[in-house]
Amino acid sequence: MSAEECDYGSWESPISATLLASSSVAIYDVHVEPATNTVFWVEGRPEEGGRAVLLLKRLEENLDENAVELTPYPFSPRTRVHEYGGGSFNVKEDVVVFSNDLDFRLYKIDLNEPEKIIPVTPDDASYRYADPTIHESGKFLICVREEHKPLGEGREDVINTLVVVRLDLPEDVFNVTVLTQGHDFYSSPRVNPADPTQLAYITWNLPFMPWDSTRLCTGILAIDSDDEVTLLENKEIAGHNVLPESIGQPRFNNDGSLYFACDRTGYWNLYHYDKEQNIPELVLEKPMKAEFSVPEWLFNRSTFSILCSDPTKIAAAYAVEGTFHIGIIDTKERTLKELPTPFTIISNVRALKHPESNHDILIFTAGNPYHELSLVLYDVQAEKVIKTIIETGRVHIPESVISIPESITFPTENGQVAYGYYYPPKNDKFKGPDDQKPPLLTMSHSGPTSQTFSYFNLKILYWTSRGFAVVDVNYGGSTGYGREFRNRLKGSWGIVDVDDCCNAAKYLVDRGSVDPKRLSITGGFAGGYTTLCCLVFRPNVFKAGASYSGVSDLEMLVLGIHKFEAKYLDGLLGPYPEARAVYQKRSPLHHADQITSPCIFFQGLNDQIVPAKQAEIMVNALRNSKVPVAYVTFENDQHGLHVAKNIIRSTEAQLWFFGKLFGFKPGDKIKPVPVDNMDA
Repeated sequence: MSAEECDYGSWESPISATLLASSSVAIYDVHVEPATNTVFWVEGRPEEGGRAVLLLKRLEENLDENAVELTPYPFSPRTRVHEYGGGSFNVKEDVVVFSNDLDFRLYKIDLNEPEKIIPVTPDDASYRYADPTIHESGKFLICVREEHKPLGEGREDVINTLVVVRLDLPEDVFNVTVLTQGHDFYSSPRVNPADPTQLAYITWNLPFMPWDSTRLCTGILAIDSDDEVTLLENKEIAGHNVLPESIGQPRFNNDGSLYFACDRTGYWNLYHYDKEQNIPELVLEKPMKAEFSVPEWLFNRSTFSILCSDPTKIAAAYAVEGTFHIGIIDTKERTLKELPTPFTIISNVRALKHPESNHDILIFTAGNPYHELSLVLYDVQAEKVIKTIIETGRVHIPESVISIPESITFPTENGQVAYGYYYPPKNDKFKGPDDQKPPLLTMSHSGPTSQTFSYFNLKILYWTSRGFAVVDVNYGGSTGYGREFRNRLKGSWGIVDVDDCCNAAKYLVDRGSVDPKRLSITGGFAGGYTTLCCLVFRPNVFKAGASYSGVSDLEMLVLGIHKFEAKYLDGLLGPYPEARAVYQKRSPLHHADQITSPCIFFQGLNDQIVPAKQAEIMVNALRNSKVPVAYVTFENDQHGLHVAKNIIRSTEAQLWFFGKLFGFKPGDKIKPVPVDNMDA
């Protein structure tokens, strides 16, 4: 059957916005409990208003059966510590503890009586909890606590500590005590299973972010006759080099060995703490130009796990030039053997033993350009995937509309290169007119210290199946390419990212892949800032933009920013207020009169990170400048759109808006969007 000729952008697609939203299940955390061979994870469900659900599946049972939901409505396992959360629960044998998003309290579930959900912290919303670790005794847990003290006039003091929460007290009796304090941030409290008196944890102070400079600390847990816990011999054991280094993911082996990731070589490699020499020792014989860790925007990241059958071997996921691999590290031989997988993105790595074959089993989330992100079981000895536990998209898209990305390396400013993934239009039922080239949608990821990957992404396929080309850019500052590439953004946010996004589009124009008159750009949060900067400071490149909670006023951002990122902009722009002139110079709001390209803004009205006021001021500026502008708001949605109907509306509205500008009529029936200055 021959393809029908149809304008790019107007192709009919089986990937509807409704399908995209209803299938956008997110996996936040993955845990395993070796004692019971059980896998636990949290799903975020847009179709339930963005509520999170905690689930479990036992390996002894039929894996084809549905997972068991542990948290009924209205419970929602999620934490707002650092605002971004992660590390919302933990498990020890038959006890599960989770943080509930509705009231910020920690709750306990005994899996022998799962219907009984008991609070273990007081009903006080000024406290938030994250990253719990249940002690070997089962009597208490250790976690991060974030206290929010109102100071009046909308201001607050935020104090982060490690605390002990008792789990063995009668109902309605609570005991939470501070274990250690004094640093700005804490994460990753981990107890040594070989010696439960030993604790390891990570700490850092402003102005650093956790991917800039952190410290690895250890201490001795002293438990008195009343079961009160204190921390003795508290000391730093790594991270105190002359140059800043980022340490993360500390974990003890069953034999008491302590492993962690550190980027002192310029890349996050794995290390072992040598107690005799009192120094970190590289696990491999030589450092690799590979990232064995990720920036810890969220708690409880896991890119490596120690095998259950052999404590001298570690399963580790690692990224080489942005693409993930997984392998087994032999800590005795100090070698790495790559395991064959079809995946390009791998995270949440955990290890168990198969109850029947006794093989080492890895549980991780993974995907590739043909396959949506899924939670899979991988047999180490057989070297193959043995089961997909759950697919995050839960959809099956015909290959005829799956665009396979091309990894591109393109020239950018100062003789350097940047990276991205180019997705050509793909829908076998349609082809574009011979005298046309496809419009381009450039995607700028958030973070900005984050990364985009090559995998099956419905948010991209929605566009390519309708006739758009898409380039997903890893601009300077992105993770996955080492500290030097990550540091390109230091002092240069709003410059390097803008240059790289513009040069990605120009590269595709120069090689004849896309239409230079129909270039567009989109991004959320930091990616939205880059989008607006491209429209303001490089007005001759992109002809349209779409901003999702994009930052427009850097001063407003720094003055209202939460504690976790309170000094993030010091590194990206300069200290405030000393560098106020830089903040103003690089704020799109102060140069809105330079925008000549139309833009559509999407904004959750409950966004506490980039408040709606940022978008409103920008929209009004464009209205006054007579530039076509649309503003779409969503009540009861937060930083990022979590509610299905809002995801649907924003996706369709962006397509409709671009159709009006680029001269095509979408194949979908879409409710029009009010646009100011459209006649202009």
